[in-house]
Amino acid sequence: MLLHQTGPAVSLAQESARWHQQADAGMAWVSIAAAGIPPFDSLLERVASARACGFSVKPIIPGPLSLLWSLSDGSEAGLEQLDGLLDAYDDLLLALGKHGVEWVELNEPQLTQPLSPVWIAACERSYNRLQRTALRRVLAVSGGPLVDNLGLACNLPVDALQIELHDAERELVAALDRLPAYKALSLVLPQPEQSAALAAQLRSVHQRLGDRLWLAASDEGELAYWAVEIGNPSSIAA
Repeated sequence: MLLHQTGPAVSLAQESARWHQQADAGMAWVSIAAAGIPPFDSLLERVASARACGFSVKPIIPGPLSLLWSLSDGSEAGLEQLDGLLDAYDDLLLALGKHGVEWVELNEPQLTQPLSPVWIAACERSYNRLQRTALRRVLAVSGGPLVDNLGLACNLPVDALQIELHDAERELVAALDRLPAYKALSLVLPQPEQSAALAAQLRSVHQRLGDRLWLAASDEGELAYWAVEIGNPSSIAA
């Protein structure tokens, strides 16, 4: 079971302090969140700084579907920009690989909303295209439950799917039913006081998925709580 930390973009000074805190906590990766549009100014510089300090790095970047939707206000005319945007993603992922990055997280909040067939096709096209680079990819769905697009998200060609738990019993059953056998499932956990019977359910999921179950939370304290509750805190990643 892999535990890792989520979080927004912060200043370089704050980020550097966080890297060391995560390293002291035994985390295998540090996360570097980017915003805006490619080439995501300063991201490569921050990755290089973290690597120079001896850390492994997982960049967190906006996913192409959600970024293009936000740039075009959901207009299908915006899809004319897709090829150029994917060219920029290819260049970025190639550069990250040259900096020693192995994992990248692509955040797609738009997958929590209904999509028309043309936008679904654009999403599938985007992630098929992003297979050109050797980086391993986490598809992260944030901002709400993954309902209408669960099948789409589970079947996109990525190495891990990350979802937020809102109605854990229903969402976990649906995700497990559709998750391909090769893909890891990363769960963004609620605050510990909301746990109720969730820990027992997660222990059952861990027995089924083993190392393909990842747990995520916003700080080290939450991760430590869930690691103890589930009873198998093997490796921790940021």
